[in-house]
Amino acid sequence: MSRPLPLADIRVLAFTHVAAGPYATLQLAALGADVIKVESRSRIDLWRWDKNRDPERSARFIDHNKNARSVTLNLKTPEGRALAMELAAKSDVVVENFAAGVLERLGLGWDVLSKDHPELILVHMSGLGSTGPRSQYVTYGPSVMAVSGMTHLWNHPEREEPVGSQTSYPDYLVGAYAAYAIVAALIDRDVDGHGRELDLIQLHVVETAMGSAVVAAANELTAVGPQGDISDAHVPYGCYPCAGGDDDWCVISVATDEQWQGLVRTMVHPGAADPRFATEEGRRAHRAEIDAVVADWTRGRSAREVMERCQANGAPAGIVATGRDLSENPSFAERGFLLEMEHVMMGPVRLPGPPMRLGHDRLEIWRLGPTLGEDNDYVLGEVLGRSPDEIAKLEADGVVA
Repeated sequence: MSRPLPLADIRVLAFTHVAAGPYATLQLAALGADVIKVESRSRIDLWRWDKNRDPERSARFIDHNKNARSVTLNLKTPEGRALAMELAAKSDVVVENFAAGVLERLGLGWDVLSKDHPELILVHMSGLGSTGPRSQYVTYGPSVMAVSGMTHLWNHPEREEPVGSQTSYPDYLVGAYAAYAIVAALIDRDVDGHGRELDLIQLHVVETAMGSAVVAAANELTAVGPQGDISDAHVPYGCYPCAGGDDDWCVISVATDEQWQGLVRTMVHPGAADPRFATEEGRRAHRAEIDAVVADWTRGRSAREVMERCQANGAPAGIVATGRDLSENPSFAERGFLLEMEHVMMGPVRLPGPPMRLGHDRLEIWRLGPTLGEDNDYVLGEVLGRSPDEIAKLEADGVVA
């Protein structure tokens, strides 16, 4: 970039693991923040354990921790905690997504860290908050989905058991929310010079993202339950089977009479000409019949053909993309979204880049997620001023481990 990134002068000390915390610091690092991730060989981040069971060969870890540094500190020792205190004193932000109370029990709570550093911003990202009757519950993304009611809604009405999701949706939502809360706190600090302790409750973030379902339930306006592919307003609206087999599907969503006429022109199907379907009210009244007509047409074509033909006639449609579809997406290539980089242990890898730009400038990914303790010398030497002999002694004493 031709100019410094917005957070180039900001240092973030990260006591983060798995997805939510690292995803928050990933956003800050992409904007130029110097992110130092505190790790330990005795308690390795679960996200380092990929299918190959090698903590240095986890694709998800090197993706979620791009642009971050790794320092290994044994926080069970007084010396390790003292080093963490020093790092916090030289940081603008401390962010953690441990279970509630862990940082305090380590002697690294707000009262301690802010005593001589009132400009510090400390962010907690526990599942159910730092206070309250459920604060001691330990959560992960899937359990936050369940507790929030999202798992219940993310289902089909005819199924008795919940379907759930193969991705930990709350982690990414919470991570993005935490990043913008931190930026807001930094702006606020520029105004009054004071730091902040932020208690970001993952459950609350997920609830706010569920929108009208939460409002309806809280005010007893209507029964809230799983709807599957059904939309109250759009007909047809659903995921329709295509000719390529179990992994070939296309979503079609019609909101207006004009879009319906576009779909009718696309399908040229005798069932679509039924006059009962000409209006929005008529289509809502005959949803099942329309779904049968659309599915009969889509089954004879590939998902991509269905999508392209629908879009050409003004009917909204999109394929249900597989991982291969995404990796071959021409818009990704045109915008340089997928990065091709070299990892010291894994060799060449392709990973997502930053989803945003600053004007015409692309945000830079200067490194993949670090190996364990890769930056010990930099953090302890350059940041904390320890000599090579002092660092060697800390390693020998098990403080840096």
